[in-house]
Amino acid sequence: MEQYATYSPEDNKLRLYIGRVPRDEYLKLKSQGWKALFKQREAGGGDFVATWTPERRNTALTYSDIIYDEDMGPEERAADRAERFAGYRDKRQDEAIGHADRYESQPTAHGFQSEKRAEKAAARHDRIGTRATDAWDKAEYWTRRTAAVISHALYKSRPDVRMGRIKVLESDLRAAEKTQEQYASHFLRVQEIAADPEGAITAIAATRAYGGDANRAKKDLIDIIAGYGKHAHPCNPEAPHAYYFEHQKGENPPSLADYAAHYLSTHHAPDSEGWETTSISTTIRHLKLRIAYENQMLEAQGGRAGNLEMIPGGFLGSRQIQKVNKSSKTGRVVSVLVQDNKPSFTNHYGNPFPDGIGRILSHTIEVERLAADVYRPPTEEELAEFLAKRKAAKAAAPKAETIPLINPTDEDAQRLQSLWNSHEKEEWEESEIRRHGRCDGEFKPSTILRTTQATYSANSKGSYCAAGTRQVFPGGHECGLHYTSLDKGRSKYGQEVCQVRRTRGDGGDGHYHVPSRVIILTDKPQKPLHSAVWDAVKTPSLQLVTA
Repeated sequence: MEQYATYSPEDNKLRLYIGRVPRDEYLKLKSQGWKALFKQREAGGGDFVATWTPERRNTALTYSDIIYDEDMGPEERAADRAERFAGYRDKRQDEAIGHADRYESQPTAHGFQSEKRAEKAAARHDRIGTRATDAWDKAEYWTRRTAAVISHALYKSRPDVRMGRIKVLESDLRAAEKTQEQYASHFLRVQEIAADPEGAITAIAATRAYGGDANRAKKDLIDIIAGYGKHAHPCNPEAPHAYYFEHQKGENPPSLADYAAHYLSTHHAPDSEGWETTSISTTIRHLKLRIAYENQMLEAQGGRAGNLEMIPGGFLGSRQIQKVNKSSKTGRVVSVLVQDNKPSFTNHYGNPFPDGIGRILSHTIEVERLAADVYRPPTEEELAEFLAKRKAAKAAAPKAETIPLINPTDEDAQRLQSLWNSHEKEEWEESEIRRHGRCDGEFKPSTILRTTQATYSANSKGSYCAAGTRQVFPGGHECGLHYTSLDKGRSKYGQEVCQVRRTRGDGGDGHYHVPSRVIILTDKPQKPLHSAVWDAVKTPSLQLVTA
């Protein structure tokens, strides 16, 4: 028989129409993830099926020069399965009716002269009834399976489900493209090592982590090339090439240049002719085609609201959009902020407001999976009215007081650092006396840190960054890191005066009370701190304790 392979983008499945295969070939296909379809073969549904991967695609190409389009879609396949399940149901119903007729035809009383024969006839009569009941249960099971198959096929083709599938595919595509970039960077690194192996050893050995150890540096460079250990290969993190295991521990191990040359001879360079056949390149091309297919199917079904260009002032249903939130990855509209058309006397949780006055509530609505017809762009008059209202509301809103961020002079920075050290020392002494009745060890103050804007910016990113800005209260008290520290500081010291840059302290003595370090940017203008910072300072050592 003619052997060929097909692919269906609807379910992302490869199918082989190859008939029955020898036992060893069957086990090989099974080990690759192919599943045999004994029942679907009779209905023309293929002999083996598997979810698309680059490896399975190559396997399918060994049976067919071209992977054809699958003629039978998920709906038709579901209809065939439903028809087959209906046959199972009818068969079980016939069996149940036959068993029930046999059960009814038997006598209800078994009064044979032999007690043993009477008990045997009664048991046989009960088994017939049990079989009838069991067959009815099986008929009901296949009825449920038939409904589930049809429901699942309809669910998979829903526009909102298709939109969710597109989001997953786009995420997979971004991950694959990132892996491709890592591979390209790794390949360039190996090329540099191959061009100057001795220079690479010298350069990495000169770093502080290696302390000039050339042998350790060479071993780490070999690990980088092989792609295992802490320098895992981005395209094959768990399966390094056997070459490295076979030769690394021999009597005459290859040089670093040999390792690099072997890697370059067994891997394709990015943008080369062989690169298009690699697993990562094939995956990226496949994902792009799947996304294009799903988007076309989505447009044919009416589109989604997430693909529209929404603007503030437009309408989502009957409510006007106040703000549009877009994804930083895809640029699509993710959600919008809308306001109710009439006041509400309860909050978002359904609890009434204490004053009994109604308020206009705002709601954030996710729009990616909504239909395209839920959005209506504003007319010119509606947009002009919306912008005028927003401008008037902004003008009427009270101006928020801005706390200036100051790059202090050397003198003021040193004075503020001394205050921070003094405040932290007092807390340390109180803590030590409260816990042990005495002060163990010696308190070590922190020092000022002078750095550049670029270094500060690199160390002030993220939630757990080492550096950042902190408010300063009267008396030179620093605002704490807890989210309640600002309110506690205001109630204790008054309104904050300014902000300064700070980082983790370099003092202390292994205890928890380590003063922060004041940062001075050497490439930015310096200004004196506000006089209110020193208003509450009467003596060099304050008696106040920070919150």
